[in-house]
Parts: sequence; C-alpha cells; structure tokens
Amino acid sequence: MSEPGFSPFTVWERSGITEHLGGVHATARLLAACQIRPGQAVLNLGCGTGYTAALLAEQQALVTASDINARLLHLTLNRARKAGVSQDVRRVQADAHELSFPAERFDAVIVESVLIFCRAAGQVAAEMYRVLKPGGVLGINEMTYHQPPPADLRAALQETLGLQPRTESEWHTLFKTAGFAAVHSTLYPVKLGEQFMSHLKVDGLGTYLAAVFRNLRDAALLKPFMNETLMSQFTKYAGYGLYICIK
Repeated sequence: MSEPGFSPFTVWERSGITEHLGGVHATARLLAACQIRPGQAVLNLGCGTGYTAALLAEQQALVTASDINARLLHLTLNRARKAGVSQDVRRVQADAHELSFPAERFDAVIVESVLIFCRAAGQVAAEMYRVLKPGGVLGINEMTYHQPPPADLRAALQETLGLQPRTESEWHTLFKTAGFAAVHSTLYPVKLGEQFMSHLKVDGLGTYLAAVFRNLRDAALLKPFMNETLMSQFTKYAGYGLYICIK
C-alpha cells in the first residue's frame, strides 16, 4: 500500500503498537471465519507490527508477512521471535498495488486496515485476487460506514486522516469487481473498551501508556480531534466490517 502522510495508525506503528479497529478480538473473529488449516500458504498483507502473522504461524500456517514499511517488517520479525515462530514467517517488503508474488500462490490472504489507505483500493483487491488460488479466501477487516455518511464526514476523514472508508455495499461492489465470486460480511461498532483491552493483551500496559504519552505530544495526532465534524459524526456512521471473499 502507499504510506499515508499521517494517520493515527502510523503514529501507533512508530511506537511498536498493534492497531486496527476491533483489535485482537476482530482478528480472532476474522481468522475463525477464514477457517485456515495447518500447512496452508497465507499472505498477511499490510502486516504492521506482526501480531496476526505470528498468530497465523502459531496455528501452523505457512506465513508470508508483507508491508511497504521496512521498520514494520523488523517489528514483525521481533514479534515472531518472541513467539518462537520466526522460522515460519517469511517477510517481504512490497507495495500492495503491485505485488511481486506469482499468480495463484496463496490459499488465503489476510488484510486488516489497509485498503482505506490505498490510492487505488480496486487495484489492490485485483492483486489479492490474482495471487489467490482458485477457491482461496480473502479475509479482510476494513473501516465501514454503517449507513451512507454525510459528505462532510467523508471529506473530514480524507483530509485529516487520509482515510477512505466505504459502506458495506460499496465494499461488496469493490470485491466483486475484482473478481470474487462470493462476499460475506458482518459489521461491528467501534468499542473503545475493546480497543483498550486489545492493547493490554498484545502490547502490555507499560508499552501502551508510553505510546499514549508520546503521541499526546504529536501535534499532527491531536489535529483530527479538533475537527468538530469528525468528532461529532464518526461513531454515529462508522465502525468496521469483516469481509470473507471467495475466489
């Protein structure tokens, strides 16, 4: 994917924190829905700090962790080492718009909070379709509008955070246009308590609090919270969706 100029996600990543809507609870739901089996080849695209890649390796999948950010791939290696699965996680630096993998390489592709940052999400979806084997599964977690949002909210998310969420039907259209034969989805609201407990489980209280205090000194991070439209409308219209797409 293309690295955004700024988003809360990149700030967390600089601190070595795992961040996507729904946290590890959403990851568990997503992997369960994908029904990945031991020995299957799985691409974790936009792997971030490596939590999901390590978890997949612990479940005996053959994992390729890919991200455009070299530092995040290093953090992925560290996390895999701590989990004792570094030998089972291959790391590849790549732009999701132009993957270097051959066609029909993977049994599954797992993606969490990636397409909302991409300059051409449809192109990325087509690339994921290309590298999947026939019958392969794409499991994806992306920010989703629960109902059509007002234009000013879309603009605020794009201008302040570089995010381009879609409605559930818009995501379905994108995945089906890429070629996927079936798309199943479930929507969830944002729960701050769920996000916090996810950080405690994965990052630990000390690391999390250190990241919070560091980020509070970042003027770019605080700027979106000064946007009245964003703060007043986000939770009313936005949550996240788990999408299971079959090639």
